[in-house]
Amino acid sequence: MEQPITIFNAPAMLIGCAALLICLAVQGSTVALVMGRLKPRLRALALQNRNGPAHLMFFASIIILLMSHLAQILIWSMVLYWPGILPNPHHAVLLAGSTYTTVGFANDTLPEKWQLLEVIMAVTGLFAFAWSTSIFYALSQQLYREED
Repeated sequence: MEQPITIFNAPAMLIGCAALLICLAVQGSTVALVMGRLKPRLRALALQNRNGPAHLMFFASIIILLMSHLAQILIWSMVLYWPGILPNPHHAVLLAGSTYTTVGFANDTLPEKWQLLEVIMAVTGLFAFAWSTSIFYALSQQLYREED
């Protein structure tokens, strides 16, 4: 009789938590860049009523945060492809993107032994997108400051 595979296995937990920490380090570095460098510039432009350049700075921040999310999807796809969990790099990127964004457009799932990675991937995306949303809010407050 075959032993059932437990989804909460140590290799999946260790690999998943390591990937989550790497992704959140990428997100944190990107947030530090945006908030440390771009937010003060955006604020200065807004205070000078230079709305066009201020909005361009805001949109540049959005693109930088998007690049962070794409980098995190690539990190997850490497986690799936390099150790051989998925044999095809295209499939690894597609599954990572589908799961990280929690959209779920990829029809396939990981082998049963590794399905915990999908849960951790989705949690990573939820954390990172929530963090980005808070940054968008902070930046938009600089653009649309109340008149004193």
